[in-house]
Amino acid sequence: MRVASPDRSVRPAVPGDAAAIAHIQATGMETVLARLSVGPDGVTPLAVDKSVPQVPERTVREQWVETLSAPRPEGCHTLVALHGAGVAGFASCAPGGEVEPVPGREAPIVAGTDILALEVAPDFARSGHGSRLLAALADLTGAPNLRVWITAGDDPRVRFFQSAGFAPAGVGRRLAAGSGVLVEHLWTADIER
Repeated sequence: MRVASPDRSVRPAVPGDAAAIAHIQATGMETVLARLSVGPDGVTPLAVDKSVPQVPERTVREQWVETLSAPRPEGCHTLVALHGAGVAGFASCAPGGEVEPVPGREAPIVAGTDILALEVAPDFARSGHGSRLLAALADLTGAPNLRVWITAGDDPRVRFFQSAGFAPAGVGRRLAAGSGVLVEHLWTADIER
């Protein structure tokens, strides 16, 4: 793991980090869902669609306690970014299989590592924690590529991953969100070893 300075570092998450991770994740989900939902007319403010269920932070915390207390499956990692003694962000990843070619793309995307979550608490935005988490995932996994699904219209997330060398893979998916649909696009970055 990379250590940035005495008060900023990245380490594997432990069960005691579950409350902080859950709070950061719930805040991140609220931010994205409050910003957008994709419907027949394109990107629409979600405030119009009150049917999207909100997962209680308590439930998210309990799921993280269970996940971080269980034996870690091979290739799966959850890391936390520390700012002083507090958790400022987290990232979680798992092995990802080959993605078959789609129209306009001749070759498949080789198996790599899927970034399941990468969130930084709003108070610590733009302080390097996201970049440290991403670099630690790349170092730790040793995968030939990293991939992440980004919700259409989530411009801050697109800018972050684009600045880190990710590019759209030309693959999309649609996810049910209440009575609406969220569209996500796959972004990838090859890792030079």
